[in-house]
Amino acid sequence: MRSTRVLTGAALSVAALGLSTSAAFAGDFGKIEVTPNPVQAGKTVNLNSSDCGKNGSATVDASTLGAGKVTLSSKGQTHTENVQGSLRVPASTKPGNYGIGGKCSNGREITGTVRVASGSTPHGKTRTGIGTTSDGTGATEIAAGAGVLLAAAAGGVWMVRRRRADGSA
Repeated sequence: MRSTRVLTGAALSVAALGLSTSAAFAGDFGKIEVTPNPVQAGKTVNLNSSDCGKNGSATVDASTLGAGKVTLSSKGQTHTENVQGSLRVPASTKPGNYGIGGKCSNGREITGTVRVASGSTPHGKTRTGIGTTSDGTGATEIAAGAGVLLAAAAGGVWMVRRRRADGSA
């Protein structure tokens, strides 16, 4: 009985560690700040990053938007610890989220997201920080989470019933 508890605890610990490793790797990238965000197709966004170091530069790949490569630089800036540049979103770009990424002159990788809005002006609810940051319902993630909860509940019921069948408290 004791070995079952130890094995169950070990399995749950390994599962929790495995789920947390992807979040740990997410922090290795620097951030590209995009303003305005969302933007309309055909308009210009400003890109800014403080992760490239003093007097640094970066090359950002914006091919997901159809905009090619963009160079960010600290030259001519008041704050030389930031790299800045601008990008014109092609008029043919459809609404959605577009990932951009690049590499700084110091070797650090940076990423960001350009949100392209539909219509003439971005409308919608004010984002107040309450709730989620996801844009969709994520049916796959919801189903996976429900499956994990069901498996945990079934394991708990099985452990409780097994203990009672043995006559132990």
